[in-house]
Amino acid sequence: MILGRYILGRIIQGVVLTLLVLVSISLFFIFIGELDDIGRGYYNMVHIGEYIVLRIPGKVVEFMPLAVLIGTILSLGGLASNSEIIAMQASGVSVAGLLRSVILSAILLAFLTFLVADFVVPVSETSARASRTSAITNTPAIIGKKGIWIKDANQVIHINLLRPGGRAEGIEIYGLDEDGKLVQTLIAKTAILTEDQWRLETVRSLIYRQDSVQNESFDELIYTGKISNKLLDALLIEPRRMSSVDLYDYKTFLVKNNLDNSVESLTFWQKVFAPLTVIVMCLLAVPFVLGSQRQGNTGQRLIIGILLGLTYFVTSRLITQFGIQINLLPVINAIAPTVLFFILSIYLLYRKANS
Repeated sequence: MILGRYILGRIIQGVVLTLLVLVSISLFFIFIGELDDIGRGYYNMVHIGEYIVLRIPGKVVEFMPLAVLIGTILSLGGLASNSEIIAMQASGVSVAGLLRSVILSAILLAFLTFLVADFVVPVSETSARASRTSAITNTPAIIGKKGIWIKDANQVIHINLLRPGGRAEGIEIYGLDEDGKLVQTLIAKTAILTEDQWRLETVRSLIYRQDSVQNESFDELIYTGKISNKLLDALLIEPRRMSSVDLYDYKTFLVKNNLDNSVESLTFWQKVFAPLTVIVMCLLAVPFVLGSQRQGNTGQRLIIGILLGLTYFVTSRLITQFGIQINLLPVINAIAPTVLFFILSIYLLYRKANS
């Protein structure tokens, strides 16, 4: 139990340090790229700082599999170099016992990754893009728990749900006069973005006069405001950034409307199996710190981790693209790379255990 907690602590420490390096490097390049946009609209250093902070959760999830692989190799490699693993084995800790501690660490990291990916990233990524684009385009926009609010000249727009593809649901448009007094309300069931216009469908119009309210209904209306298409694109949550529940709902929506859902289905299953990838990356690191690796140095282990990570990244992309070409079921296509590397890790562990 004590040794298990010790190994768990070392692995998590190694993963956190690796994540810190990888995420910092990525954010540094994002910062350099954003400097060119200073001065556009009212975009300034404060907005860049806010944008970078909001991008952190997404980068943590993006780099987690690689960080787990490299961090585990470096952590266990450090134990091997100091002969700590040999001492553990001499005291009765088997390879299976070591694996149990590693798997426990992997499960904990996978669970934390899932929580961040499902509950933090959808909000942080969308808020980051919305904050950046609204500052550049001079169009204030706020993303709240109950939808999106946009200020467009003398009109305030509330969108309950904005789906990928430019389709909005539950739209309320409040028209204000020069004194900020409410003069008209448009309530639309849905809206579709077409080129440079927004087509409202199933619309109810309320015009407020001094002593009465004029109520009219329309099958459709064209919104005459000037909402930036770039802003709407920024407010959209990309399928890969959606939570599992929202992505499943969106996939179901596409199926019910006889629309192509292949990309969304693949993305959904990739998100479901993402925690398994973290666990497999942790397992894959173990064979490379046993046996001959106890004499290796940190540089060698770092290179091994990077090469393994690149191999997984390239192989995963190739398998996924091949699966798309042959119309493989999304669930099989999504899990295939993880299964392949799981088999590889089991094979390598078996060789190490019997060598």
